[in-house]
Amino acid sequence: MSLPVAPLEVSQGGMEVVPQQQMGGGQMSLSVLIEMLVQKTYHELTILAELLPRKTDMERKIEIFNFASRTRMLFVRLLGLVKWASSASKVEKCSNIVMFLEKQSGMFLDTANQLAGMSRETLVRATLPNFHLPAAAEILTTGTYSRLPRCISERIIPPSAITPVERRTTLLRLNQVIENRLVSSNIPLQMRNLVVADGTVTFTVKLEFSCKLTVLGDSLTQPWTLLGVDMLVEDRETGQGKALMHSMQVGYVRGLAQSRLVESSQPLDDLYSVLHSLAQLLQLEVLHTQVVRLCQDRLGMYIRVEEYILGRALTISYWRELASKDPVQEAGWRLSVQVDPHDPARPLMVVHTPALTLKEAELAERSIRTERLSVESLLVHTIYVRTRARLTELKTLVQKRLKLGGVEATLHGSPAVLSIPILQPCLRSEQLLVSVDTHTGIFLGHVPQYPTNPFSPQIQNCLNTDQTQLETLVTELRYWITARRIEKTLQQLPATPFEQLPLVYDLKTHPLSKLGRHKMFIKLHKQPSTVLVVEFIEKTDRECEIQYSFYYLLTKPCSIEDDPVDDSITKEIPRVYMKALGMVEFDPFLVTHGSTTKVDVQELSEKIIGKRKPGGKVEAPIKRTRFPAYFISDLAHVVSFADERIPFTSLEQELARQGVSHTGTSVETNGVGLAIKIVQFPTVPGLQQREEKLFSSRLLSATIRLSRNPLSMWVVEWLLCGSPLNSTQSMGKPLYSQFKLENLADCEKTVVSLVGEWNSMAHLHSLVREYSRYSRVVDLVTIQSYNYRNIVLEYGPGQIYSATITWSVSSSSFSLTFGGSGAAAGMNPHCIMKSQLEINLNKERSLALLGRILQETVGPVRSLSRLPCTPHKWMSTNSQQRNTAIQTFSVLPQSPTHVKVMFYNIHCVDVHIRADGLVSIRDGSFSMFDQTKVLTDLEPIRGFKAFLYKYVDEAALARRTSQTEDDNPPSPLTMEQDQTGLKFAPPLTPPSNPLTPVSPHGQQSTFLQSPPTHRQPSASPAPSPGLFPIPSPLPAGSPFTAASPLGGGSPRPRPSPRHPGSSPNPSAALPPSSHQTPSRILPQRLWAAAIPTPLTTKAFDELCRPSSLPGSSSCGLVSPLHRFLGCVFMRRQLQHIIKSEEYLTNLDTREPSVIAFKVESLQCKVSINPDNSFQSLHLKVAPDDPSQWQSDQLLIIQKFFDAKVVAPPYRPTFLSGFCRLLHCPQETLKNIVQLMKYEVLPELVVQNKLKWAVSLCLTIPPVAPNVFPVGQAGIIGNKEKILIFMQLTRANVQLPPGQEPLSVVVPVIYNISQNQTILASLQKELNNPSLHAVQSHLTSWARSNPPTMGRCSILPAIHDLLMNLTLPNEGPAYSGPVQMQSMM
Repeated sequence: MSLPVAPLEVSQGGMEVVPQQQMGGGQMSLSVLIEMLVQKTYHELTILAELLPRKTDMERKIEIFNFASRTRMLFVRLLGLVKWASSASKVEKCSNIVMFLEKQSGMFLDTANQLAGMSRETLVRATLPNFHLPAAAEILTTGTYSRLPRCISERIIPPSAITPVERRTTLLRLNQVIENRLVSSNIPLQMRNLVVADGTVTFTVKLEFSCKLTVLGDSLTQPWTLLGVDMLVEDRETGQGKALMHSMQVGYVRGLAQSRLVESSQPLDDLYSVLHSLAQLLQLEVLHTQVVRLCQDRLGMYIRVEEYILGRALTISYWRELASKDPVQEAGWRLSVQVDPHDPARPLMVVHTPALTLKEAELAERSIRTERLSVESLLVHTIYVRTRARLTELKTLVQKRLKLGGVEATLHGSPAVLSIPILQPCLRSEQLLVSVDTHTGIFLGHVPQYPTNPFSPQIQNCLNTDQTQLETLVTELRYWITARRIEKTLQQLPATPFEQLPLVYDLKTHPLSKLGRHKMFIKLHKQPSTVLVVEFIEKTDRECEIQYSFYYLLTKPCSIEDDPVDDSITKEIPRVYMKALGMVEFDPFLVTHGSTTKVDVQELSEKIIGKRKPGGKVEAPIKRTRFPAYFISDLAHVVSFADERIPFTSLEQELARQGVSHTGTSVETNGVGLAIKIVQFPTVPGLQQREEKLFSSRLLSATIRLSRNPLSMWVVEWLLCGSPLNSTQSMGKPLYSQFKLENLADCEKTVVSLVGEWNSMAHLHSLVREYSRYSRVVDLVTIQSYNYRNIVLEYGPGQIYSATITWSVSSSSFSLTFGGSGAAAGMNPHCIMKSQLEINLNKERSLALLGRILQETVGPVRSLSRLPCTPHKWMSTNSQQRNTAIQTFSVLPQSPTHVKVMFYNIHCVDVHIRADGLVSIRDGSFSMFDQTKVLTDLEPIRGFKAFLYKYVDEAALARRTSQTEDDNPPSPLTMEQDQTGLKFAPPLTPPSNPLTPVSPHGQQSTFLQSPPTHRQPSASPAPSPGLFPIPSPLPAGSPFTAASPLGGGSPRPRPSPRHPGSSPNPSAALPPSSHQTPSRILPQRLWAAAIPTPLTTKAFDELCRPSSLPGSSSCGLVSPLHRFLGCVFMRRQLQHIIKSEEYLTNLDTREPSVIAFKVESLQCKVSINPDNSFQSLHLKVAPDDPSQWQSDQLLIIQKFFDAKVVAPPYRPTFLSGFCRLLHCPQETLKNIVQLMKYEVLPELVVQNKLKWAVSLCLTIPPVAPNVFPVGQAGIIGNKEKILIFMQLTRANVQLPPGQEPLSVVVPVIYNISQNQTILASLQKELNNPSLHAVQSHLTSWARSNPPTMGRCSILPAIHDLLMNLTLPNEGPAYSGPVQMQSMM
């Protein structure tokens, strides 16, 4: 027989799971070790929890610290062990092997020993017993064994239990025996709460003990048997719910009580005596323990155990601080919990010193008659009773000494608080609250609303010491609270209260010196020189009520050194003081019952049935408004009265001073407020007396009122009768004007604004009257609205533009505001001519003329507003102005119909807007008085006359001329008089600079068709009678002519008398097309453009409207005028570059308007194209040796020049960069031309499936602004190196809508001598990842493709870059086969 061998169990980590103590290695499982440490820590915590509550605070802290230190060190060692074990894997493996082998060896040895012992000792005597079959059969069949020996059955086997019926019968019989014994025994009165059940009797004495007795027989001499005792005394505050007696003590008590039951003749009396004495001892011990704990924790300074007799009495003293101050109470305040000396069987009793009344003592003793025995509750009840007693005595004293009258102080709350109302009426938060400190017994006084008032501490000190000053301190507190009430009343009013002000006055004679000590000064916000003085005193015999007096004090700023007698003697120092002038007392009854307040005094009959109206209706009785106690309604009425009346009084004086007649301040109907009615305004300056009278006749009334919601504003109500625009004289809706309520010193501003408002309405009324006269017979611009304050005109196509005319009081002139609606909501074109139109309106004072000007000029001005005004740098040939931004077009209005348009501050175009839809244009660089003289800083516009004649519509001009000449026969003027073409005289002084606008206050400027003669044109020729049947609304100086737009009836330029033959001969009329070139001989002289050229507004709009140029390779929308001036500007810049650069050679040519120059082996000719109205420049390149160049290469250069060089924004640096490009060596230039081909023909990028598209930068982009200025020529080089900026843009990729393709600017340097193409290092560190990728790509290409003599490396390097460059953030790539030979 073999014994099973225990298997070896190995954990997942390879560590053997062994029993807690193994042989050999002496190892232990980590989990077992951790469990042991946790169990040890938990055991120590359990011991601490049981022992610490019975120790002092310092001992508890020491034990907790020692426990924390031991536990920390223990777990620190465990942490070190775990860290070592996790790192000792090799030792662990070896240890496991050794342990395994040792255990295996031990098992083999033990198995061999056991087998040997079994074979030698155990199995030698091993025999089977003879089985007892009868006993087995009996047990299996009956379940019992009857053959057990008697010695065993009688001594070991217990007798059979009685049945439940027998048990119930026995217990009922036992209950009867106990009841019989109780009837015959003497039971103490306290133990008569008993229960007999289950053969026992249970006696319960509430809050003391409970015991269970029985008898062991029915004999009367059989003593009581005590089954159990339960003490009902508990300590729930400090005992933590644990039993007060140990089990051994309980056993001793049971033994003692049982002995008394056996030996005594009165067993139940003795039992009660023992247990009752024990219960009282426990109660006193619990109370003593709680007192000691209270002294240690919280109340050691306030209570003390005076005497403790074990099991007899416990005496506690409290309010010891009060006892030390009160000589009457030498024994102090004490309470003693003790056993009744007369009847020890009664419960514990409480004795108070000093003695309490019977009712108060019963209230205090309730705390120890509860299940929760607490000495703190006993102290609280006792101190509460003491507190109410002290406050009751104080209440009687206060009621008598403070003379509260009908107001009574109240005592309420727990802890008890005495509330003393010191004012009438008085809020609960304003009452003086007096309580007793439960710890010390002293009085505490405070006011809840004002916890930091200075008098509460003094009153408290007075109550606890000498009470003689109580009345005085309460009076001061009453005055102090009244001052705070005044401050609260004024919180929402425009006034600030002060207890003191720096007032200077005579202490002997001034009324201020007669006022009492208790007063407040109130400064009104709107009237800084006004001060209201409020004096408040107690009423006689009713000290709780306050009587107020109000005074009005007028002051003025002064210094401390001013003469108090002579006001004219002042010192020049800061005036920080206020000199008190006169003072007047207010009558509160008159203020609160004035004309603007509702009287609340009624007769007795009205109070009962209400006030009867004449119609038989009865008004309800007036309900008096109830205000909170802190709100002084009379003060609020006085402040409001002063704040409202003073501004009206000051305004009356200022109105009279400025000549405005008025009726004075009066109360409006039904007492709704105050108002001042204006009777007459002063004379309106700058307005005719007749116009002023007409407008004054329309004024029915002007009423000034003061509005307080939400801000204080003067509101003027204007009632005007009718309007000049209609014939009815009915009263319209009232108009309202608002003016800021100024201070008294600044009241003049209000009157000035009011008079200015009147002047504004009068001036605008005169404009509308003048307009209404002419509107009856002719069509004028529509007045959209007129409300006496502004006039809104609507004009333009579809009435989408508006002009608002107002009168500026500050400048005493009309002002214009332009706006629009619908499509014109963004911008009104007349904004650029705002100043000129305002000057014209103020000069002519004609609304009809202004409307005519706006209607006639809206088209040309809208066309001018389309010209771009973008600023650009490097646009000037002057080196000092190259870095200055210059606008493309600068529109400089000279008058409402005359505008100068500057192009890059070099060329000037004079635009005159004429009537009947015509515009005259000339070269503004020529003087208007000497056409051969060019103004300073300006350049003539070459070919400007020919360009303008491309847009002349002869047919339209002929129609306008014939219509005008039919209506208005030409006046017999000389040729000199007829040259003006305008109906106003030229300026008296010609402008010296075109950038300086002509003064619009003089005569209107004009163009001269020829140089001036000795005779000036008429300043104001008579208007045509055919335009208006009544006197013309257009006064002298009108900018429009009613006759021929050119004055002489013909739009053609006339020969000058000073220069005969200089003007071309007139030719036949042209067809209506405005773009066909008229067959006329142009002047040969440069100043031919100084002669005005008439255009229709449609042609002028086409001249300024951005459009595309047919047949041009440049993209974008540019106006024809912009293109033409750009071409003239670029031709001039090209001439300057040819003269300044040494590598360019100027070539003479006989072709007109052609610039020829030579660079390297190429001859270039730049000419302006007349086929597209002179709006583009073209380059023609011819090599010296045609065999060196292919025709397509020259064509690419020409196309690149047309599309990229002479294109908007027409930068001179484009030309400089292009010329430097042509200056490159021939082989280098050919390579660059091949790169140009990708830019000129973008379809090649798609055909060749290039990854990147290339564009040459003719100006330097903002790559390295510290090295090269932005905007300079983008091609920089010398004989050895060339710097070229290229922009690479991602191509042949599908992008989401709205996303721009990725692009990068690459500065490339080509080394001519070494034939190397590298990336230029413009910065010290290459921080740009894109440029870093380009540099890496070019470096790797240069390593794999060494330089070849005779072949430039620019094109192969850049082409490889366009094919294979990969940037870090470029996105998806596109690859495809490329044929390099197609580009070579």
